[in-house]
Amino acid sequence: TVQTLGDKARAEGQFREGDRVAGYSNFGGGNSRFISIPANRLTKVSNDVKSTQAVCMIHDYMAAYKALRLAKKAGSPFTGMNILVTDGFSPVGQAVINLASMEGANIYCCADESRHSYLASLGVKCFPKNPEKWLKTAAGTFDVVIDNSCIDAYTSSWYALNQKGSLVCVGPVFNIEGEELPGASCGIFDIVELRQKMAALKAKYIMSQTSFLDTTACYDQETEQYKQDLRYLMFMLERGGIKPKVAERVSLDDVPDAQRLMRSGRANGTVVCVPWIEG
Repeated sequence: TVQTLGDKARAEGQFREGDRVAGYSNFGGGNSRFISIPANRLTKVSNDVKSTQAVCMIHDYMAAYKALRLAKKAGSPFTGMNILVTDGFSPVGQAVINLASMEGANIYCCADESRHSYLASLGVKCFPKNPEKWLKTAAGTFDVVIDNSCIDAYTSSWYALNQKGSLVCVGPVFNIEGEELPGASCGIFDIVELRQKMAALKAKYIMSQTSFLDTTACYDQETEQYKQDLRYLMFMLERGGIKPKVAERVSLDDVPDAQRLMRSGRANGTVVCVPWIEG
């Protein structure tokens, strides 16, 4: 909710004190009670949209929506197409499942086997997380692959494509599961970040049939398109077509534990910090 306006924002007249808004910020403050943010980064939110749902739209559904848009051929729907999501249990993965299901796609995903029952309830066919367990039988079969895990620098995802398929690599990836990184030490996140940057360069400049989506740069690269897409997603949310899943609402005091939960990949949905609730 807008508490006060600067002189420029007040003169422009787009917002007033008391307006409910949502916006993407690179300036920090996501875990704060108050934040100063340029008015041009904000979008009005109706009273029918919960604040936790708005967070899901900005953080997860925008990434999923833009990834699917990159994969589309001349804007045609995904009806009957085979789509693979390499981390179907993640918040972005579940957003992709939601949006692609609305267009009648056949959706497959990779996930830990303990998550298969839940994902099957969403109408998804599941593979194990390890590409070595499914690639031999699935190679060359998918029209679209959304790689939001970067397990092997996008190699298995590329081989899963058919001849006319599209691979969209979504980065950065924040889930880092300890059991997959034996011998993890204090420098492990720097190593993982370096590997992801190398994989991103590979996806951008070397791999064919491939697009790379940097979720941290979407707003600055296409500001007006970002706002338009966010308004569309909010509209779909109000109509009930989009059903974001909030795993947990946490206070400021619980943020460190919440961040560890998110990095582990065990959160079923989006973890949202609500600074005004008590810990």
